[in-house]
Amino acid sequence: MAKMSDMLLLGLDIGTSGCKAIAFDENWSMAAHSHREYDLINAGNNRFDLEAETVWEKCAEAIIEINRSIGRSKIGAIAISALGDVIIPLDDACRTVRPCVIDFDPRGKNEIALFVNDFGTDRLYEITGMPPLHINSLAKILWIKKNEPGIYKKVRRWATFEDYILQKMGVKPAVSYSLAARTMLFDIRNKSWSKDIINAIGVNENQLAQPVGSGSVLEKINDKIAGKLGFSGDVIACSGGHDMFCATVGAGLDINDPTTALNIVGTMEAIVVLMKEPKLNKEMLENLYPCFPGFNDYVSLSLNLTSGSILKWYRDLFSDIVLNQAAKNKNVYDMLLQGIDPTRPGDLLLIPHFSGTCNPVFNPDSKGTLYGLSLNTGVNDLIQGMIEGLCYELKMHIQGFQNAGVPINRLRIVGGGSRSDKWLQLKANITGVEIINSTLYEASAMGAAALSGSAVGIFDDPYKVIEYTKGKENRFYPSSKAEKKFDEKFIKYQRLNKAVNSYETN
Repeated sequence: MAKMSDMLLLGLDIGTSGCKAIAFDENWSMAAHSHREYDLINAGNNRFDLEAETVWEKCAEAIIEINRSIGRSKIGAIAISALGDVIIPLDDACRTVRPCVIDFDPRGKNEIALFVNDFGTDRLYEITGMPPLHINSLAKILWIKKNEPGIYKKVRRWATFEDYILQKMGVKPAVSYSLAARTMLFDIRNKSWSKDIINAIGVNENQLAQPVGSGSVLEKINDKIAGKLGFSGDVIACSGGHDMFCATVGAGLDINDPTTALNIVGTMEAIVVLMKEPKLNKEMLENLYPCFPGFNDYVSLSLNLTSGSILKWYRDLFSDIVLNQAAKNKNVYDMLLQGIDPTRPGDLLLIPHFSGTCNPVFNPDSKGTLYGLSLNTGVNDLIQGMIEGLCYELKMHIQGFQNAGVPINRLRIVGGGSRSDKWLQLKANITGVEIINSTLYEASAMGAAALSGSAVGIFDDPYKVIEYTKGKENRFYPSSKAEKKFDEKFIKYQRLNKAVNSYETN
């Protein structure tokens, strides 16, 4: 069995706007960290592409910087955590035929609707675990096939970012079950490409990577490419997974405690739950909750497309005021959040649909709404209203899971939104569940590294990596007195939320 004292493990986390490479040592401390950003390509009319070649170049830069930073230490294994849904069209030489269309781009909306009408919503959900939305890869493939037939004919392989980056490293393309599932081409029970679906759209199975379980050994990185990336010695490439699934691994969720869910708080906000078997009932589908394989378990999630980005919007909009007030503070966001009162509701109601909605209603046209302004409204009222709105939205997601037979009693928080105790206490009082703050900010990269460690035999259960860390946990419990006050306001929030969605739909 390999020993972690003999090597470092590398987690490569690939997102929509940037990538992170993080090397972890035997104490699961960050031995080295590197980050690179890249830009989306604005194609007009709210359409955005991402150039996969650029992503690979930035990943390579980050890895090279890691290897320069660790001195004589050695990376022994690597796994990738990657954004889901995005599909990359490639030629025979692993070159992109066109930039990939990002998930929430509207292209594919009409095509997936026609496909679902013929194939059947329930049948599609039962096979793939994916609600019939245009964010998944299937919709983008259908759009390219219809609207760019010349491009479509040039495609020899459809890749996720996991198998694309692996192939760039000289590794035979393989994709984890979790990322394969996000294409909407994958049978989540049989854990293989669905012949019914790929035959229906005219894609050959040899155009897709080999599906494998997360935490599997693949093969060593090509020697020549490894040298260019600065690796010393053999580096074993292992299968990672979808970024939010990887975050559950890094955060140490326990499948034997399914009522504890992960709450990822960053630019967006997500709830991620584990389950022993796929749950694909009517309520799950109505709330548009996906279900896909993880590591000897299944994963579901819900998304609020706007979270920390609201604070950034406020900071930028009122930059002069905010920066003047923050002159004596070390952190602008700490200053903004210090005025939150977690014990009682404020006067404002904010619907945080600044980027549309995903769950429980998919409505990309829904808009942010602020209700209750008066001449007495102050700065702290605005901040209170924004954070309350995010918490009410989260409560709706929790209720959706509970209605689907997935009870949530506590949330383990990771990401930048875990830094404010007042926000966390407000979240506990509004949602009525226990909040656990693990002060873990890089859960996805850590989860990918843990999966690589499991693959090479350092430990059996990657979810146990959290036990090796020395992070302090703080717990926040709902106050029954405060919860009652917020429950009354939540009823008003639901009415306003419904009215906003109805207004935009009509």
